[in-house]
Amino acid sequence: MLTPLLVEERARRGAYVEQRKFDLEHVSKRVAELEKEYGVAYDAARPFPLDRGVGKAVYEAGFALALETGLYVVEESRVAKFAEEELREALESARRELTLGRGLDSRTLWARLPGDRRKPFVFGGLAGTPVPEEYFYATALSYAQQPLVDALDHGSLQEVSGVAVRAGAASEAAAGIRELAYLRRALADAGRPGMHLLAGESSVSSVGSLAAMSLGLLAEGDAQLLPVLNELKTDYSQLAKAQVGLEKGVIGAALVDPVVGGFARGPAGSTIVSVAEIILSLAAYRAGYVLVHPTHIVKKATSSAECMWVQVAVGLANEHLKLPLVADVWPACGLGTAEYLYEIAANTVAVVAAGLHLLGPVPANGTAPNGGGLEAQFMAEVGKAVASAGLSVESACDVAWELYKRYESKLQSPSPGKPFWELYDKKTAAPRGEWVEVVHRVSRELSELGITR
Repeated sequence: MLTPLLVEERARRGAYVEQRKFDLEHVSKRVAELEKEYGVAYDAARPFPLDRGVGKAVYEAGFALALETGLYVVEESRVAKFAEEELREALESARRELTLGRGLDSRTLWARLPGDRRKPFVFGGLAGTPVPEEYFYATALSYAQQPLVDALDHGSLQEVSGVAVRAGAASEAAAGIRELAYLRRALADAGRPGMHLLAGESSVSSVGSLAAMSLGLLAEGDAQLLPVLNELKTDYSQLAKAQVGLEKGVIGAALVDPVVGGFARGPAGSTIVSVAEIILSLAAYRAGYVLVHPTHIVKKATSSAECMWVQVAVGLANEHLKLPLVADVWPACGLGTAEYLYEIAANTVAVVAAGLHLLGPVPANGTAPNGGGLEAQFMAEVGKAVASAGLSVESACDVAWELYKRYESKLQSPSPGKPFWELYDKKTAAPRGEWVEVVHRVSRELSELGITR
């Protein structure tokens, strides 16, 4: 069976490739060829992939890319390659269902597919967004208190006790430890001590996660983030975290986040790269579940038409992958704006119908702590409504497109909104009445579109 240690060994004896050449020739040029070969194309006039054949084409193209290109290990400037039977074995042996969390707070994450009527699994939290230490506990509590939130993936500490966090330094170790301590306290105070944590977001290199694991704060049944670096790359920090996580029973949550408009090309190419990176994350990290987060090179938000196309297409491809896949919901706007809620709703409606689970929502493109738990509950309720109604991908995408028109003009220069402490109570973590009213108003608009929370 493949392990992170084996990936390191293969990279040491793999072919040397200058990184720029890898990006331009091994990735971008080959992706362009695969788009034509498999007939994967993005049509801006049809903002969602509605042909179910797209899923099979994207799966086959992504597998071919993973097999041919392999995984570039940054420190070695060399490529770790995998045989076809190894990649197929990694797919076949991957977990289709996981029990996350402990005791009464445990929940099941499964390989969800288009048409599934069960409520999608919901990770709530600011997911790596920098949060001032004085508000870290309160913001985490606001998400942990939401009844439809199943797990917590919260923000990051960029400063601890007034010391800016630096990669590989004592400050990073302290940040990793303190992050987990605040999260454990928030779960206990919310009455959900066994809730699943996807954590270590303050880990700049590997030191933060390793420090938290060494003290048992990030423990068996929890998860750590293991990104596949842009594009089709990894580094020793990710491999080290993955290796220790396997020894400690900490689940690897792989993150695939191709840059739409970068070396992964447009939406069509970025979908192929996403599938390749999903497969490679199983081979290199033995990931338990995967977060799907395309990032637009200009608009950034997953709520852009291009990024939603990628997420929906990956959902269709999952009919062939059959893995627990989670869509990051990453709006451009933030707390206090109706556009923030329109973005959450559009993104949620599209990806849930396409068979993905949910994570977020993360406001202001992940740059500021301008969000709270009420929006995660809103996202969960929308996702539950879409699933229980059994909306087809076609019908759901019609609704998403109608919502998209209400915020499209804001994506180039979005309003980041207000920080958590201006629209939530800093002690109870409850939302203020003025924000609750905006959420209710947008909910009524959704009801008019057939989405009843």
